[in-house]
Amino acid sequence: MAVDADVAVVGAGPVGLCAALLLARAGLGVVVLERRGGPVTESRATDLHARTLEALTPSGLAAALHPLGRRVDAVEMWAQGRRLGGFGLARLRSPYPYILTVPQCATEGLLAAEAERHGVRVHRSVAVHGVEEDAQGVTVRADTVGRLRARWVVAADGASSVMRALSGTEFRGRTYPGTWRLADLRVEGPSLDPALVHMVGGPRGLMVVLPMHLDGWARVVLHLPQGGPEADGEEGAAALTAEAAARGWTATVRECRWTSTFRTHRRLAGPRGARRVLLIGDAAHVCSPIGGQGLNLGLRDAVSLASVLPAATARTAGPAADPLAAWRRRRRADALGVLARTDLATRAFTLRSGPARAVRDAAVRGALTTVAGRRLMAESIAGPRPAAG
Repeated sequence: MAVDADVAVVGAGPVGLCAALLLARAGLGVVVLERRGGPVTESRATDLHARTLEALTPSGLAAALHPLGRRVDAVEMWAQGRRLGGFGLARLRSPYPYILTVPQCATEGLLAAEAERHGVRVHRSVAVHGVEEDAQGVTVRADTVGRLRARWVVAADGASSVMRALSGTEFRGRTYPGTWRLADLRVEGPSLDPALVHMVGGPRGLMVVLPMHLDGWARVVLHLPQGGPEADGEEGAAALTAEAAARGWTATVRECRWTSTFRTHRRLAGPRGARRVLLIGDAAHVCSPIGGQGLNLGLRDAVSLASVLPAATARTAGPAADPLAAWRRRRRADALGVLARTDLATRAFTLRSGPARAVRDAAVRGALTTVAGRRLMAESIAGPRPAAG
């Protein structure tokens, strides 16, 4: 079966669905191809930050997401059982001076329903295996759908993007040492304030404890410097809570909803590739999970692309013209900034040397005693302001 559209979006995660919805609202014909057979059911990426909510405001999506989530107003930092200090988000220069924590399954559900209402069809269980670009558009070849002809392809198919590989775009960077393990837990009597984010450093590695959208639920994330075998499900939750207790967080665990073990990377797609295949989200850049910036950067990619692609589609300029060149430069500048900041934070909070950790802790404690230091940390969580030009 052949399907024709102005835009083919590959990937039905929150970034791809956001792009599809906003492009359809702008009057473009959009189709979505997704290799998974159904939507995600796990919480996965949860944190939405101030600059992302600002970007989603004109479309009404920020207002629609708020009833699905919970506001988190402050971050506390610890080292070896001692509080280094904390910073609040209330003084951010933003209408959203907080973190809004929304499970990814809820975000996807909202975006999918809105996209369908605006005429977007999501084709699931579809694997893309070929792409050919010419001056007028792109031909995509995929299982079950067959040959699809579109003027543009938006690649939002994640860190292992098939579209990025098929378009011949490099993905340079590095993999961080160690592994990460997380679990979403329903708990009673947690030893740290359940309404706040806690970053806990120590000789065993970094631990982050975050509130979730439901009362009594917390996400616990551990960095395991030496790595370790994957252990998900009940076994993984038991191992994680035991390790968390050794690092200073205790609670009575009543239920585990999701566990995951993963490695993390810093990578950025090269500036050269197919002109009509537009990479966004993790297909374009991958950063450390510290600070929860990955989903936010991807959603801002989707919003910014939707603001320029309709005009680019309406142009009749020849193939030598690239009306998206400025968007590519801005998107790359935003990504470079986020990758640099998350890389610095990751290196700082995964230090193995005792003396180096002591210097870091002293620096963090000193910064948190000043208004400027607390403001700088709050702004780093909020996300970058849009790049000019």
